[in-house]
Amino acid sequence: MAGWIEMVSQIRRPHLGEDVSVLVFRAFRVFMGIYLDDVLGHKGAITLFQNAGRELGKEVGEKLKEESLEAYLGKVIDFVKDARIGILVPVDVNRERLVVALDECITCAGMPNIGKRICHFEAGFVAGIVETYTNKKVRAYETKCNAHGENICEVVVELNYA
Repeated sequence: MAGWIEMVSQIRRPHLGEDVSVLVFRAFRVFMGIYLDDVLGHKGAITLFQNAGRELGKEVGEKLKEESLEAYLGKVIDFVKDARIGILVPVDVNRERLVVALDECITCAGMPNIGKRICHFEAGFVAGIVETYTNKKVRAYETKCNAHGENICEVVVELNYA
């Protein structure tokens, strides 16, 4: 999958431009999740979204790679904000785990409580970012989600998973 960011970044929309509304993004993203849940089952859909997010996170992580954790996290935080994905806030960083909050999440900020967490792609993205830095397989999962009525998204990454 490497190199696909360059491929999809080639945009030729002389009249409509590069920007797309959050509503359109969410319609595509959320309805795809509902469809995959119906076709693959809940666990299959979660796995697919997490794995896709992980691959994107790895590719982005390679582009942002820094020697020091602080510099790397700073670049990741800036990327997430500049790309308007949300505002990434490290909550807890230690040898066992990393906890990050994603405020103003593009996928679900402001949504009503639908009774389930839906940001599995984002959890996978964070996992890929961390795996790029550590060169180790990690486990990541969402523990809070706006769509579950929790007013923020939060991802826990277990660093000693393998």
